[in-house]
Amino acid sequence: MFINFLTTFIDLPEWAILSIIICASVFVILIILFLILFPIFKRRMDFKNFQNKYYKEIRKIADLKDYYLINNLTLRNNNQVLCKIDHVLFGDKYIYVIKDRYYRGAISGEREDNTWLFYSLKGTREEMSNPMKVNLQRLEKLAAITQIDKSFFISIVIINNNCAVKNNVELNGDNSFIVPISKLFKLVKTIENRDVKKMNENQLRYAVEDISRLYGRGKNEEK
Repeated sequence: MFINFLTTFIDLPEWAILSIIICASVFVILIILFLILFPIFKRRMDFKNFQNKYYKEIRKIADLKDYYLINNLTLRNNNQVLCKIDHVLFGDKYIYVIKDRYYRGAISGEREDNTWLFYSLKGTREEMSNPMKVNLQRLEKLAAITQIDKSFFISIVIINNNCAVKNNVELNGDNSFIVPISKLFKLVKTIENRDVKKMNENQLRYAVEDISRLYGRGKNEEK
């Protein structure tokens, strides 16, 4: 079959052969450009839309587990903004203070460090605030304002799946975690399976309503 095709191809007029070669070359070039540019385009779109994507994943957990969820929470004291919290997810046993982050590169640092290092895809390196420590500080402010025992809170920093984190396992502790968004559901499920008593449902509902009414801004979701 191939020999017949080759014979037919050779018998074609020169202009037809040239047209086929040009078309084939253009097609190959387009495929190569697609393979090169698509990952770049995808990374840019992921970065642009990461907050919405993270929100959908967290909302999915809230809907599936019948948890309360407050987004874009602004904590104030005498009209002074103390901090902003991306998400507060109220589980059966714990309250999860969640911070969104997207890093176009890799990050490294220790849990107690004030600053970490960010390695960009362009090969540059720069210092950045430790996101785990920043989120723990926000957690502590929320616990102080709500007067809910700090032991009921869990700090989670969620990052993009393609971000490399050095010493990732060593960074996570009992109440503070940094995980890719794809592992958030499993993490929450694991924590909720701990052998501890559930929070009082009525007190939890009142806490959610008070926080949402007094401090909530943006998309506030309940059960």
